[in-house]
Amino acid sequence: MNGETRKIVRVGLILGFAAGVTACASPFSSSKVDPSSPVAAAATAAAKTNGPRRKFSDIPAIPKDVPTDAQIRASVLQQQSAGAALTKATAPNTWELKDSEPYAAKARRDANPPALAAPTEADRANTEAFARAARGRASAPPSQPQ
Repeated sequence: MNGETRKIVRVGLILGFAAGVTACASPFSSSKVDPSSPVAAAATAAAKTNGPRRKFSDIPAIPKDVPTDAQIRASVLQQQSAGAALTKATAPNTWELKDSEPYAAKARRDANPPALAAPTEADRANTEAFARAARGRASAPPSQPQ
């Protein structure tokens, strides 16, 4: 009984391995391009041209200005302490508004809002003319699809 199971497992493994090998038989062959595609010619030409070969001399030199572990650690600790100081400085109940009137006055001067006035008869006539023209241009969509 055990011999039979080993044979079945062995045959199954061989068949599975053979199926895997045939599935990967030609991974480097180019696939077919749909001839009706607008980029078919460019894709075929790009697949047939070989790119430049890289050399080991193309690898850039190791940079000399890379910070050490200690320098990175010191920078991170400095940034964390600055963040903690900012959090402490902006915590609730750590500041209050006072002397805000000069700021508000400057903002009002910078904004320079126009004086509010009631619309005149000319303004109303212009608005009515615009609305009439817009209604004339508007049309309902057709009830039947075209």
